[in-house]
Amino acid sequence: MKTNQLIKTVIGYDKIKVIDFVEEIEPYKGEKIFVAKVELYKDEQYRCPKCGQKCIKYDRADNVKRHRSLDWGKQRFYVETINPRCRCPEHGVLKSRIPWAFPDSDYTKAFEVRVAYGAAKLPTNYVSREYRIKWATVGSCVKRVQENIFPVENRFRKLRKIAIDETSYKKGYKYLTTVQDLETGEIIWAFDGYGKEVLTLFFSSLSEEQCKGIEYVVADGARWITSCVEEFCPNAVRCIDPFHVVQWANETLDEVRRRLGNDIKKNDLRC
Repeated sequence: MKTNQLIKTVIGYDKIKVIDFVEEIEPYKGEKIFVAKVELYKDEQYRCPKCGQKCIKYDRADNVKRHRSLDWGKQRFYVETINPRCRCPEHGVLKSRIPWAFPDSDYTKAFEVRVAYGAAKLPTNYVSREYRIKWATVGSCVKRVQENIFPVENRFRKLRKIAIDETSYKKGYKYLTTVQDLETGEIIWAFDGYGKEVLTLFFSSLSEEQCKGIEYVVADGARWITSCVEEFCPNAVRCIDPFHVVQWANETLDEVRRRLGNDIKKNDLRC
């Protein structure tokens, strides 16, 4: 495979012309990096980053933008291209669209998707070390991927099995109610507080058809959850989650042990 085609494959975009591929010394950290200097086809230049339509040129094409891509072996790899501004009749003056990167990002889509996947499976500090980025940058990558690839409105489609739970934070002074899609494992909704009023906000955001499509609701034994499920999800089966079943069983066993122990001490019984 030729270098030009290899670069296009790594970037994930074909409508470019590879002008140069060089090795440089990174000015701040002093390490060697690879830089692919590319140019978009004329038909892909001066497009609005929001709507994608072809726009008129607003300023001179002398603004250069570099995007960090996935590492090339052990060395960092950057994609450099000219990124002038364009005037969109609908959205105004904006930086022209870069097809391999999300708007206002310093990283390629491939890089950010890989970081987001890692963040879903591993601790943030491990991901930041693995990809050599700042801790806060991991969150920014996840946010851009979520907004552009997995928008919020798509989370509520075809809900069949959900889990509802509330958790405390700030030393137990504040609560958070969460809803999880059990088929994807994603947290699809969260809101400060707990109780029927809070959970009603979630079910109110669903359509009547979506509520009827929910088949199973897993949660603890809270009556306010049961009340909401009966009101909004007539076809759902209310299930108790295994964690609380085991927790309640252990608490009952502990109580029995304490009672038997007290009886033995009180009656001076010997086994």
